[in-house]
Amino acid sequence: MVKISLTYKTAFLILPSNESKVLSKNSIKKKTMIDKSKRFVRPTFPLEKAETLNGKRIYFDSMAEMLTVRAREIPDAVHVLYYDEVITYAQTNERANRVANYLKEKGVIRGDVVSVMVLNSPDIYYTMFGAQKLGAIAGGINYMLKGPEIAYVLEDSKPKVAFVGSEYMEEFARGWKVSQHKPIVIEVVTEVQHSVTIAGGTLKEILKQYPADECLVPQTPDDPFLLLYSSGTTGMPKGILISNRNQFAVCKDMTMMGMCQPGDVMMIVLPMFHTNPLCVFTYPFSYQGLTLCIRKSFSPADFWPSLTRYGVTILMAVPAMYAYVYNIADPKTIDYSKLILRYAFAGSAPIPLELVKGFKEKFGVRIIDGYGLTEVTGVSTMSFNTPDNWTSIGMAAPSQEVEIMDDNNSILPYGERGEICIKGDAVMMGYLNKPEATAETIRDGWLHTGDMGHMDEMGYVYISGRKKEMINRGGENIYPREIEIPLEKHPKIAEVAVVGAPDPALGERVRACIVLHQGETMTPDEIKAYLQDKIAKYKLPEFVEFMDQFPRNPTGKILKQDLKKMFP
Repeated sequence: MVKISLTYKTAFLILPSNESKVLSKNSIKKKTMIDKSKRFVRPTFPLEKAETLNGKRIYFDSMAEMLTVRAREIPDAVHVLYYDEVITYAQTNERANRVANYLKEKGVIRGDVVSVMVLNSPDIYYTMFGAQKLGAIAGGINYMLKGPEIAYVLEDSKPKVAFVGSEYMEEFARGWKVSQHKPIVIEVVTEVQHSVTIAGGTLKEILKQYPADECLVPQTPDDPFLLLYSSGTTGMPKGILISNRNQFAVCKDMTMMGMCQPGDVMMIVLPMFHTNPLCVFTYPFSYQGLTLCIRKSFSPADFWPSLTRYGVTILMAVPAMYAYVYNIADPKTIDYSKLILRYAFAGSAPIPLELVKGFKEKFGVRIIDGYGLTEVTGVSTMSFNTPDNWTSIGMAAPSQEVEIMDDNNSILPYGERGEICIKGDAVMMGYLNKPEATAETIRDGWLHTGDMGHMDEMGYVYISGRKKEMINRGGENIYPREIEIPLEKHPKIAEVAVVGAPDPALGERVRACIVLHQGETMTPDEIKAYLQDKIAKYKLPEFVEFMDQFPRNPTGKILKQDLKKMFP
């Protein structure tokens, strides 16, 4: 999920690797040697040489300890920009301690869960860091959930306290009232009015009334500190436990690649219950003593003005957001004299190559793709500091191993399609209360992502779709991305999602769901004719549906399971 911008000129040195060995007994059976010597070795440097860490402590037992130390080292450095608010590291730490003192009074101890269901704001940092100072686990709750889903999360995670924004209090109360587990509720008050009375106080009162005495509890790297829930597109959401060690691995990865510079400002527009704003940016940028610019939500009209107003140098968005900006923004309205954006990351969903090229041509900003998931603390591959390859999701992060495996947990030869699997300190502790699911996902230390793809000899990873999204048509396996990629290149097509259509004879047939650019028209026969010479006949869509929009989760990912349900 990494992107570059206006002045990206780097010479790349391809270094040989001394890693060349057989990686599994099964690979011997295939008479295949997985030779790593041709893989590109990403230039990195020791943490001690990182300019962003100059004069700062490098190693910590916990993320809460990291914030506490940074507040002493750089108390007046800007930690957060939030509209007209400027919040220093000392202020974030002070407010987190006030929350921690409240939680301690309520009996919260190491290992307890404290939930947060709040719209993007610095309040998320005060509440999460406050819980983590006590060794408690900060639990993010998706604010798009409905009552029954909230009840499920409460019963699964059993938080002692839940911080809830005014915007979501009514829906949260629906879940709270039917849940067998009822945490103390603290309202994070905003301008939104409601009639719910379940809150036992407000965050504003806590920040005013409780002392800022340091509350840091000694912890270990292997203690859990964060609990995030999967989107639940294949069933009920699973709670993903992230340890301090997991998070520190990503902090090190983001630092060792050298993408950050002193004074960098990173803008957060994705929902902050999601792994990307927290694990990939909040903690790694705080670790380096940098600044985070928080926006409540994504706004196409606010996109360029906020980048120039706050001096944003690094940005993360999803493909749908870049598409909105591409379609509505006029380059003539951008004050390029104030635009210092250096990297524009993309992730969460495949990004069409035509959008990448169009964004570069229209705005002068190159979008570089990457890949990650909550189970590996948010990021595993990225294209930063590698030779250009616009069709790949990048190469493995420095501390992680990424390989393509078959169903027997065997590493496949280069070019062969299989499941993307990941190993390293960033791999989650496991799924909360689900040991069987954890054992199924992590086998012999390798996390099986459920995403399908292949790798070339240089180590570039290419994604072809979800394993569970694979369409089985009469025994032939069809990966949706094989059909989506050529369709995305059609000038009339804005977006496409391919799903399976149940069929009693063949098992499944292919359904292509398409959103056209405004003002364009097409017919199903035109779609099929266009694909005729681009994909094998058995992959041709037998059903073509034209739609105005796709169902998505809050991070912009198309919900293909919901899409399937829209058709008989």
